[in-house]
Amino acid sequence: MLNKSLDEIKEKSDLLEALLDEQGRHLANLLHATFKIAGMYEANNNRYIEQATKLRAVLKQIFDDEPDFSLAIKGGYMYLNGVRLKADRESDVAMTYFLESWPGLGIAGLTFSNRLEPRELDKFIFFMNGFKGGENREENYDAIKNRLDELGIENIVPIKYSQEAEEPEDEDKYRAIRAKAKKTFFSAISVVHNTMNQAKSHDSINIARTKRVVQQLIDVIIEDESALMEMTALRNFDDYTYVHSVNVCVLSLILGHNLGLDRKRLSNLGVGSLLHDIGKTKLPIDLVNKPDSYDEYDWELMRMHPIYGVKFLLKTRSVEETTGRAASAVYEHHISCDGAGYPELLKKRLPTLFARIVAIADTYNAMSSGRIYHRKRNLPDEVVTSMANRAGTTFDPILLKVFINSLGIYPVGTVVALSTKQVGIVTRSNPKDPENPRVKIVADEGGLLGHDEVKVIDLSKETGINVTKMIDGDKYNINNANYLDKF
Repeated sequence: MLNKSLDEIKEKSDLLEALLDEQGRHLANLLHATFKIAGMYEANNNRYIEQATKLRAVLKQIFDDEPDFSLAIKGGYMYLNGVRLKADRESDVAMTYFLESWPGLGIAGLTFSNRLEPRELDKFIFFMNGFKGGENREENYDAIKNRLDELGIENIVPIKYSQEAEEPEDEDKYRAIRAKAKKTFFSAISVVHNTMNQAKSHDSINIARTKRVVQQLIDVIIEDESALMEMTALRNFDDYTYVHSVNVCVLSLILGHNLGLDRKRLSNLGVGSLLHDIGKTKLPIDLVNKPDSYDEYDWELMRMHPIYGVKFLLKTRSVEETTGRAASAVYEHHISCDGAGYPELLKKRLPTLFARIVAIADTYNAMSSGRIYHRKRNLPDEVVTSMANRAGTTFDPILLKVFINSLGIYPVGTVVALSTKQVGIVTRSNPKDPENPRVKIVADEGGLLGHDEVKVIDLSKETGINVTKMIDGDKYNINNANYLDKF
């Protein structure tokens, strides 16, 4: 079960976006239909009055929550107050109409005020329905705006179209990929949860869902790996095992992607890393979650989980390339580059590439989370230093160097102190300026900020502000999950 506060944040954010999305699609559909009816009937016709009443009703619903709002197009999509609307069978025709017609009229959308009167709305509908315009967009916009002023229409304001509306702004792209990353991350946790439960009850697994969710994770990483990297910094989960598996998968895929692995090999790596601990389902739950140090008997049992994991993979419905290559990561991820570790091989050899990748991701996440084998949670720089000291023995030195470079100086999700005496959470690295990442400001000298006060700044664009040190967010009661919906 996930941490309650994280669930509440996710649920609140998702519900708000879902409501605006539903209202926006309904508005677009009714607005389009009203324009069509106005082209066939007079304003006093019952058919038009009935349609206009429906339009006013949905406007009122939105006004109850949003006193002023905009319905606009950008980058081939429609937005209601910044929330992108998902096209469906009912609203697709309406959205297509506005996406195609508005740019020619020189407008990118409309802003509505809750002071809007029924008569004012009617005049607007009939004017816009009859307005044809010419070839010059700017002249069309000026003509519309002037005519609305003449008609006394003050509470519907056209948004001027610009070429920038053709392409999504960077912030819109970033917001969209972050939402996709969050959805995919939680979906992956669900898949691991279900797969492990299947392994416990049926002694075998079906990895079809695993393959699908790995493909989704790869899609996000190719678009923007920092969006998923931030999710791996979340720690307040009741069941660490499932989240750890997803974190290791994400970190492994990021390393694989930075190594230049193609999509097919990333898929094989992703399945192996997501299921690297599947064998632990054969172990006593008290052992897996034991808070104390392991004795020799405990370790004897724990060393069996890679063997159990391979057996699960071999019991799948069909053993093919993905299963076979994933099995190497499951079996060898606790074998060091110098041949130490477990399970003990008959002849010492270098573990496979996938196993060496998963070993790095597994150790980094365990040490930075402070769970299972590593009881104390370490800051990212402490973890990197510890792992670097074992390069060439425990870890592949080349892979480890690429991994550290992927993390950056301040890994995404790290809590940092700033020169302004503010505290922030790193949300994105700047490859061209690694010492100045993008940061969420969550606290100042007065303590933690309210959720509405949190802001995001790019330190590479802020003169005189810089990171002074990494800090332990737990000591200041800073939970990354509380700021997940702040972009």
